[in-house]
Amino acid sequence: MNLSGRAAVVRETAAAGGQRSGAWIVDHAIRALAAGCAERGRRLPDVGAVVLGTDAVSLRLTTPDLAPPPGWTAGHDGRTWQAALHRLDTTAVDPRAPWPLPLLVSLGDIGDGRLLFNLAAADGMIGLTGDGPLAARLVDDWSRRLTSGPWAGRAQVIRVGFDPDPGFTGLGVERLAQASPLLSRPEGGVVLFAAPPDQRDSHQSGLLLTAAARRWAVVAAGVNDATWRLRVDLNGLIDTGLFAEPVRLRW
Repeated sequence: MNLSGRAAVVRETAAAGGQRSGAWIVDHAIRALAAGCAERGRRLPDVGAVVLGTDAVSLRLTTPDLAPPPGWTAGHDGRTWQAALHRLDTTAVDPRAPWPLPLLVSLGDIGDGRLLFNLAAADGMIGLTGDGPLAARLVDDWSRRLTSGPWAGRAQVIRVGFDPDPGFTGLGVERLAQASPLLSRPEGGVVLFAAPPDQRDSHQSGLLLTAAARRWAVVAAGVNDATWRLRVDLNGLIDTGLFAEPVRLRW
């Protein structure tokens, strides 16, 4: 099923049962945001993270922006945008429109709600360190969710050095060079490494991340010198470096 078909099914199920899943709410909120920005003739803000709370959806922006569309309010000098869920419920959206954040992944819980990260917002490699097995498991979980979750299908997902997994429907390779035909595709996507990439893969990853028109995000377990570092401890707490409080890992 393609993204628009899946989104339509999610909406029909929510309407029939009177209940909305977290995925439905986030999907609807981001589509409402995109529609509002389009009506204003402006592009989507630079979203680094999404927090789904009980009463509101909050966006953490990587570039401050003080001009949100109607229904959204800016805070913290334009570093956050927020919209009340009850207002979003009445906003019409087009489920056939392209999903604006194809590399949005769930991380866990913070005090304000469920935290989702936009991997595309990182300006360099994303490294997961700390407890090795947990870090590798999180990268593996992201790869499967990006190919089978509610927003799958809008970006290429390549994973390097993982064991075969029937739950992953992207491209699995031993070396990044094996994925060269996909790396030039215009839609871009994400490359996920099960372990620190070797010298050749590091070089190729660097080329992807420094391209003039960057279309790829790169994630690797065990990389300590990444631009965006997430540290996972034995208790499932994650230090993102972006929030004062740790994130509690949630599968």
